Amino acid sequence: MPQAHKSAPPAFTLDESPGHLLHRAQQFASERFAEATGGAELTQRQFAVLCAVHDAEGLTQTQLVQATGIDRSTLAELVSRMAAKGLLLREKAPGDARANSVRLSDSGRTLYRTAIDGARAADEAILSALPKNKRASFAEALSRISRAIDLGAEAVRAEAKKSKADKSRSDKKKKKKKKKDK
Repeated sequence: MPQAHKSAPPAFTLDESPGHLLHRAQQFASERFAEATGGAELTQRQFAVLCAVHDAEGLTQTQLVQATGIDRSTLAELVSRMAAKGLLLREKAPGDARANSVRLSDSGRTLYRTAIDGARAADEAILSALPKNKRASFAEALSRISRAIDLGAEAVRAEAKKSKADKSRSDKKKKKKKKKDK
């Protein structure tokens, strides 16, 4: 009895894979960040920690995980190295002897101020790779992906559906108003 030929799975094209394209975009972003921050010797993750601590001094490491999206074990190691470099200060959190609160040291504050302009320039370089009319939707798409991590994909889909419905209602109101004004 002849064997049925199994069809080959469809080809996988890296140039069309969102996962691969996000990885490539991250490489681009990392390179622009490194160039724009010059000799600061600061990674994007370290900068994220500096930003989060700058915005809310005294966060616990658990709160830093939530603020930055960096996983717990990576963040613990990162904070430890940054404290050893003199960029962060750790102390026992008030009311919880198991938790550390994190603050910027003077050196950390100086590095933050030095790096912020470079980070802005890196973001601009990333966005400049896109047509001006696509930049806001690109940032919104990335924001939705980021929220999907925290909220779960289903909640983000519901949020997107609600946003689309709200926009549709708003557009209809604007059209009605234009007709009325004419």
